[in-house]
Amino acid sequence: MLVIAGIIWGLSFTCIKWALVDFTTTQLLFYRCLVAFVLGEALLFIFKKEAWQKSHSDILLSLKPGLFLGASLLFQIHGLHFTTATNSAFITSIYVILIPFISILLFKTAIKKMHFVFATLAFIGMAFLLDIPKMISSNDQIKFNIGDLLTLGAAVTAAFQIIYIGLTAKKSVNTFRYNNYQTFWSLCVVIPFLIFESIQKNKTFIPESVHAQSLLGVGLLIIFVSMIAFYLQVTAQQKLSTTTASMLCLLEAPFSFLFAAVLINEKLIGLQIFGAVLILSSSALSVYIDRPKNR
Repeated sequence: MLVIAGIIWGLSFTCIKWALVDFTTTQLLFYRCLVAFVLGEALLFIFKKEAWQKSHSDILLSLKPGLFLGASLLFQIHGLHFTTATNSAFITSIYVILIPFISILLFKTAIKKMHFVFATLAFIGMAFLLDIPKMISSNDQIKFNIGDLLTLGAAVTAAFQIIYIGLTAKKSVNTFRYNNYQTFWSLCVVIPFLIFESIQKNKTFIPESVHAQSLLGVGLLIIFVSMIAFYLQVTAQQKLSTTTASMLCLLEAPFSFLFAAVLINEKLIGLQIFGAVLILSSSALSVYIDRPKNR
């Protein structure tokens, strides 16, 4: 399930790029979350009414994961206005490195010294991905792309989301309903920003013009990402540890690169490829050393 989710998440970065041609960040998230939530609730009520009636406890259970998911999507999608789909995917994957450090804050757990080593390597990899060594060698001023910084914020909030799903998914009565309300709470995060954008920037809730490719991107995000991929994540995390789940979620980065290369002609060159590999390798090793002793 998480392998399939990883492939879908890989495609999602390209879909977001398509949608952002006509939609603002808040418009995109508002319609994506609203339609996914309403459609998901309607499908469950029509085809599995008994499950719908018995799963009201999932509404509050999904609160924290949903709020962090909403924040993560805001950071990530707004960042994609300014950075590439490939950069976004690989920087987001740093959340795997961050999970042990966040666990210290939340649960006072111990952390291995090697986690600090892998975290350092991951951020070195990010520097290569962003071409910082090239800027230094050519005596250029080091400039951080605001999109890359926003994506780093998405990595932090994504780490919290995965941790809280790991804590709550096992208590879920119906994972489809759980995911519906994870989407609903994400919608609640988006609405204040949508209203602010409407007032401060004189933006309407509806884009002025919408092209077919943008609609395709939004449609794919609603059906395959919000309704299917996140449902698969919640269901899988009922069975898997947070450690194993985060390892499999890393698949979204290479798949994002493949889809972006084929569909929107993005490329990684030279040391950027080394940086991407270093991020994934550091994340994978961070998960490996944190595995249960019997595995």
